[in-house]
Amino acid sequence: MLNIDEALEIFDNFIFEMDDRIEAIEAEAEKHGLHLTHTMDSLEKIELLFFKLTRDASEDDRESLIISFGRLIGEIVRIEYNGRWHLPLDDPRNVYYNLPVIIGHAPMKDLEFSPLFAMRALWLRKKHGLLRQIIMGQIHPRELDLDDLIEEE
Repeated sequence: MLNIDEALEIFDNFIFEMDDRIEAIEAEAEKHGLHLTHTMDSLEKIELLFFKLTRDASEDDRESLIISFGRLIGEIVRIEYNGRWHLPLDDPRNVYYNLPVIIGHAPMKDLEFSPLFAMRALWLRKKHGLLRQIIMGQIHPRELDLDDLIEEE
């Protein structure tokens, strides 16, 4: 069973380590001739660096990179779209339960963006441009119109 106090402490550490982890990614990017900023303009460079670093990484190193890069893209969304970090602990059925997410970044109320899921998707699909596609889908979501699925009696 989840201990809420422990979960919040882990989340606090996640936030506390944010700057150091992001600075490490930025330093590694510079070694590869890539200058990263905390803007959407850096997404393609972030993908390139991520692909380079995860190509031969062990499973543990890859997971660490997913989390570190997730922090970076989460910060980009937070800064550019006025979001904030949040730890959903209300509903254990929530797919993002006990995972750091960004909220308040989109006009749709209660929309959660998981930068960690986005980075895992990038690792699995290895598709250039995927981060921008995922983030823009979050920033400009389309509501589903299910009215024509209602059966008349």
